[in-house]
Amino acid sequence: MRVQTRQREGKGTRAASLRVVVCLGLALVACSAGLSAAQDAQRGEIVVAQNGPFRGFNPFAPLQRLFGGGGEKRRKQPQKTQQKPRVSRPAGAPPKFDVLEKDPNAGLILVVGDRMARGVADGLKYTLAQKPQIRVEAITEDKEGFVGEGSPDWATQVVSKIRGADVQAVVVMIGRQDLGKSFSGEPPVEFMTAEWLESYRRKVDGLVRVVRQEKKPLVWAGLPPTGDELVNADFTQLNSIFQGASEDRRVRYVDIWDIFLAEDGSFSSYGPDVDGKNTRLRTNDKIDFTWAGYRKVAFFVERELSRLLGGYGGLAFEGVEDDPNFIVLTGRTTSPEALLLGGEDEEEINSASRTYRFFVKGEPLPPMQGRVDDPRMPAVAVSAPAAAVEEVFAPTSADLRESLSSAASQDAQGRVSVTVRPGSQ
Repeated sequence: MRVQTRQREGKGTRAASLRVVVCLGLALVACSAGLSAAQDAQRGEIVVAQNGPFRGFNPFAPLQRLFGGGGEKRRKQPQKTQQKPRVSRPAGAPPKFDVLEKDPNAGLILVVGDRMARGVADGLKYTLAQKPQIRVEAITEDKEGFVGEGSPDWATQVVSKIRGADVQAVVVMIGRQDLGKSFSGEPPVEFMTAEWLESYRRKVDGLVRVVRQEKKPLVWAGLPPTGDELVNADFTQLNSIFQGASEDRRVRYVDIWDIFLAEDGSFSSYGPDVDGKNTRLRTNDKIDFTWAGYRKVAFFVERELSRLLGGYGGLAFEGVEDDPNFIVLTGRTTSPEALLLGGEDEEEINSASRTYRFFVKGEPLPPMQGRVDDPRMPAVAVSAPAAAVEEVFAPTSADLRESLSSAASQDAQGRVSVTVRPGSQ
């Protein structure tokens, strides 16, 4: 028993010694590996091939960190080229365009109103960019119209500008921001009541009156159709007021309603632009305009301005009235037809008068009995004293031939002269 016990103890001792030797050997290997890793730290990371559940585990990582090795060498990934973000301008904002330097004495087109008027002013600036003799300036408030406590005094601002600058014409587009607003009062005047419409008409007439008192032509652009039937009804009411204030011959109302409708008369956000290309003309709210839409409105406004001012030549103005020695040789190429009837007085012309129908509309005068242009004139003249009437007869063909043969003579140069004498009975 003792021998067996000693043998077992000897085996245990040898096993323990073997374990100690193995541990020391592993420690030495680890130290050498650490030193080698420290020396080769610059050359890369030690990779230990492993399989099984310990894949990815590195037992030498603490030693590598201790001796400065094991730093993971990250590859530099190529930087992605960042694309510049696309700059998108608002739907109604104009693009950048070149403007020819304006003359110091260039005439001024004054544009008045809300956000729509500002868009029209931008469109006119674009259209007239290459005309140095005319420039465009805006008096606008994007969110203001005629109604509301903060609404500007448009008439005062316009008169102040006219008297301080060489204003040739005034353009107005307004009303978009007046929807749903009440006139102040006790009680307030509710929107679209009869009293509200009358108050609004007085505001419009006041602006028209101050412009015409300054002897400046006025172009008033109407409101467009929209995708909302209730808004269309309100815009129609406002347009009737604008059109009613444009009865003066120097106030032109530009009706843009039909030109922003589809061929079948329905609303469409798309349509032909000024170049004839089908494009988006209205914004997402189906009320406001895109840049192409504002350019289209400005196109029709500019056409009326050209008719009123006679183009934009050396003298783009209504005329000089104070100096009798000043003769205008250039300027207006076309005149409103009614100007031929009454000059520049403010007296209204009766469109039903015979003079207006003849000179302006071109209608013929009614026939008058006995006048040569009367197709009803009888073949026999009216009765007259017998002594004053000389009987007239038509010569027969035989008489005519006899008269020609007897009266014909030839001169020395071979020319023949014929004298026709009426025959006698």
